[in-house]
Amino acid sequence: MRIHYIQNDPLAGPGTIEIWAAQHGYALTSTKVYEKCDFPSTDEFDFLIILGGHMGAYEEETYPWILLEKQFIRKTVEQNKFVLGICLGAQLIADALGGKAYPHTHKESGWWGIELDKEAENVQLLRGFPKKFTAVEFHGDTFDLPKGAIRLSSSKGCKNQIFIYQDRVIGLQFHPEFTNDMIDNVLKNSDFGRVQGEFMQKPEDILNQTVLLNQSKNILFKLFDNIINKFNEEGQ
Repeated sequence: MRIHYIQNDPLAGPGTIEIWAAQHGYALTSTKVYEKCDFPSTDEFDFLIILGGHMGAYEEETYPWILLEKQFIRKTVEQNKFVLGICLGAQLIADALGGKAYPHTHKESGWWGIELDKEAENVQLLRGFPKKFTAVEFHGDTFDLPKGAIRLSSSKGCKNQIFIYQDRVIGLQFHPEFTNDMIDNVLKNSDFGRVQGEFMQKPEDILNQTVLLNQSKNILFKLFDNIINKFNEEGQ
């Protein structure tokens, strides 16, 4: 499987995705849209990952490449590729497919409980996921699901945490790819480390959560393994 990722923000890199790829012998290619916006041909990859970022999926006027990125996502989905969006990436997918991304009523940061919905039970890409788990969140936006998408999980602070579209497009509102260093960088270089709110934890409660980081990484790796298995089953 050929894997390509789009990086929207220097603070939101691939993180543990690189660890999984190295362990399985997969090369990663990338487009860093904050440097240049030259997207590859959809013939050059099988699996597209859209990473997070501080901007909103609706801020095309401030970040003109967002419109181009959403067009690229739509084209990739139409080509029946596997697609994963994380945080901003999930919001971009939702917006590109006819949903709507917009500012949430509150920001959400820190480690929060997530529970799978009943609809997740028969979803192949979530096979082996725990029904309840804790994930790290850093977002101030949310989104409405596009027509045809199915919500698979929610949290107390945000109802759309995981969704699936056409059985191979997955959106995650949380950050299973984040390492402790990445979390530290976000806290030092954004309002998430300075502003408090109902769904915003203190930096000292977010950092150095080794057990939760390992659990989060394992969930991401399980998702990737499931995607690879489905890819192989289809003989692609």
